[in-house]
Amino acid sequence: MTADTDPKTPGGSAPTKLRQGAELPAPAGIHPMGQLDARYPVAYEASAPAALGVAVAWMAALARRDAAAMAAPLHFPFAIFEGTEPLVVESAAAFAETPPASLNVTGRGATEIAPGSYDLLDKLELLIFCPVAAGLSLSFTRYSKDGHKLCQCDGVYAVTNNDGRWGIELASTIYTPAAEIGQVYSDAVEANLRRGRDWMLGYTLRSQALLNSTRRPGRNANITIYGPRERAGAARAGNPMAGYVSQGVKSRLRVSEATQEGIDRADANFPEFARWAGGAVGEWDYTMNHPDARVLHASPNKAHTLSGYIRYTKDHVEISETRSLGVSVYRNNQWAPAGGLGNVMLHHDRSNSVGR
Repeated sequence: MTADTDPKTPGGSAPTKLRQGAELPAPAGIHPMGQLDARYPVAYEASAPAALGVAVAWMAALARRDAAAMAAPLHFPFAIFEGTEPLVVESAAAFAETPPASLNVTGRGATEIAPGSYDLLDKLELLIFCPVAAGLSLSFTRYSKDGHKLCQCDGVYAVTNNDGRWGIELASTIYTPAAEIGQVYSDAVEANLRRGRDWMLGYTLRSQALLNSTRRPGRNANITIYGPRERAGAARAGNPMAGYVSQGVKSRLRVSEATQEGIDRADANFPEFARWAGGAVGEWDYTMNHPDARVLHASPNKAHTLSGYIRYTKDHVEISETRSLGVSVYRNNQWAPAGGLGNVMLHHDRSNSVGR
């Protein structure tokens, strides 16, 4: 998901390097017009284990109620959706002094963690990936000191490689009280699936108005890696790895205020899109929401979404398949996207199969 206005980029970066970031060479055999996809191990062989390791380290620190260890796997500035608005923590010092309430184990200030409670890790799932980032889902159950189930926490986490160091840069969590676990929020599911279908229809019908109708004013927080048009344009020019860089990157977090004016002046530039969307497969004609798109977790006012789409030629030949991870919120009596780890994962680009 992208911002509708010029983003405000908080300053700062994490101090410790775990490995040296570098420009990545194009994998052998990639088509001259192809984009990096999941057939090439460089798409996941560094990011997947690194992201899982960071998530486990963060969970272990939370389980131990160790405030210093909880800050260690984070990139700063760090943003979290505890509710429907992104909360930005600018530095490790700020995290130590006034941590978000849902992460406050210090024993002072506002906290949502009951004294003596403990957490059980339930699930950890890698959802999307690229060479410099990955998106995860992590769930745990919290119990009271005497062993009564208090709540379930379902979260999504964006793990990025900034200047050679892997860390969590954006998170969103949904806490569900024990008695409410299993509650289905059908409006969240249908609203978010409808929005995805409308976004794809906007491109298929070449309708800027339809695209604009899927957006709402409000504060957003996104991790920006390598946008789909930028990525495809570089690939069609023979440079598929141009945006997968880590060295010198201090922050990928973009916090912005989407305004109705900004939404109204958006321009998808459909002629340009049509020129490069088909790649080496053939002329692009339409796009459809991915059949695996779904709401991962939901509450009355927030949802975590796994989204994606497939592009097709006029005679229904698949061109490419893409996936992303998002946060949607219910503001002003309507569902709208608010952030996430956007369109970073091109799962399959058939341009790499043409003529092979």
